[in-house]
Amino acid sequence: MEQTDFRNPAETLPPAEYFTNNSSDSEEFGSCGATSYSMDSRPPVAVMVGLEANGLGVARSLARQGIAAIALASPWANPCCYTNACTVVRGSAWSADGVVSDLLSIGSRLEAKAPLLLTKDQSVLWISEARNELSQFFEIALPAREIVDLLMSKVQFVRLAQSEGWPVPHTWMIESKDSLMAVCSEIPCPCILKPQVKNDAFRRNSPKKAFRINSRQHLLQTYDLVAAWEKEVVIQELVEGGDDSIGFCLGYCDRNSSPRALFSGRKLIQWPVGWGNTAVSEPAPVEWRGPMEKLTKEIWQKVGYKGLGSIEYKMRLGTNTPVIIEPTVGRTDFQSELAALNGVNIPAIAYYDLAGMAAPTLIEPREITKLVDGPSHLKAARVFMSSPTELGLHKWLAARKGRKRYMVLRAGDYRPFLNSIYVQARAMFGGVLEKLVGTRRKRKLTAKATR
Repeated sequence: MEQTDFRNPAETLPPAEYFTNNSSDSEEFGSCGATSYSMDSRPPVAVMVGLEANGLGVARSLARQGIAAIALASPWANPCCYTNACTVVRGSAWSADGVVSDLLSIGSRLEAKAPLLLTKDQSVLWISEARNELSQFFEIALPAREIVDLLMSKVQFVRLAQSEGWPVPHTWMIESKDSLMAVCSEIPCPCILKPQVKNDAFRRNSPKKAFRINSRQHLLQTYDLVAAWEKEVVIQELVEGGDDSIGFCLGYCDRNSSPRALFSGRKLIQWPVGWGNTAVSEPAPVEWRGPMEKLTKEIWQKVGYKGLGSIEYKMRLGTNTPVIIEPTVGRTDFQSELAALNGVNIPAIAYYDLAGMAAPTLIEPREITKLVDGPSHLKAARVFMSSPTELGLHKWLAARKGRKRYMVLRAGDYRPFLNSIYVQARAMFGGVLEKLVGTRRKRKLTAKATR
């Protein structure tokens, strides 16, 4: 692993190493059909924005095909930055100006225009606005600005879906506490509350990306909480079914809006259970794939979609009818590595398309592989055990049964996992120390220890 820190303006990128794949010693990456190139015909490097669990999966997916990558990470410490699947650049600031400035600095040092792959929502908005400036150094596939804004707005997308007759949950658009009070009596519980657009304050402060509401009192209390960061919310009916009723279609469309890759998956466990990020996922059942992929293509064709993206669905109980939950725009999804583990390497396909290169034949896996977020699925186990009637430990064990790969822990790339253990141990030790000696004394001791 190499790291460059853009917080020091005098630091420069080491030119030679940035074009060398440093994951060739990984048995797992090397066994997946890596493509080798001579230095005379060296392909462009890929540049990623964001390196958390999502970005780590993208870096490993690219490394499987022998694609050298640079990951522009946030300035904050993150265990995923210790990967050997790519070169890591620590950004100067996680802001529009900071990310665009860092990308321009990286781009000015590259030998050729680099395919740009995004892994975080905020970066999509920032790069969408700066795409003309960045296009001198990067190959970018994003929907038009107005389509990015439409798909990221819960209100605009629901209105489009309703006008097109696409299946969406019953939805109430709430602009203020007064508008909520006017319709509160007609909203059934349980339901889901989430912001119309996730602004920076919501991202920084909210404990959840969406909230399950169980009563009208709970609805009013949760609205007051969310309104401190974002007053405009949407409330949607809760489509019946557990976490294992949730499907998703990941994909990539080229700059002519032609789908180059589609992969249908299924969540088995989320954390928090019932509404959260994917903890365990697998390829979707065969009977789900056709309906989800057909609807995804229809939506993307309607808006002239370009680039990486996905749509999450929930299947109506007793049917194979997908109900749209939300789209993901311009970036990979949290569970995107599941596709690569099962023979559809979407980041690599996007890279080859943006680089103007013919994609090599991807090797089909011999058996289905599940993707597991280790810490999250262990937390979920407690919930499953505490609800033996609805969930039960047997369902948790069944969800993780079979061939699997963990999001962070990987035999050929173990340093992100070791660092995550170190971070957790340090946090636990700090908590114990604070209880024993108090906050002020703890700060003095830790300051001495780090000198």
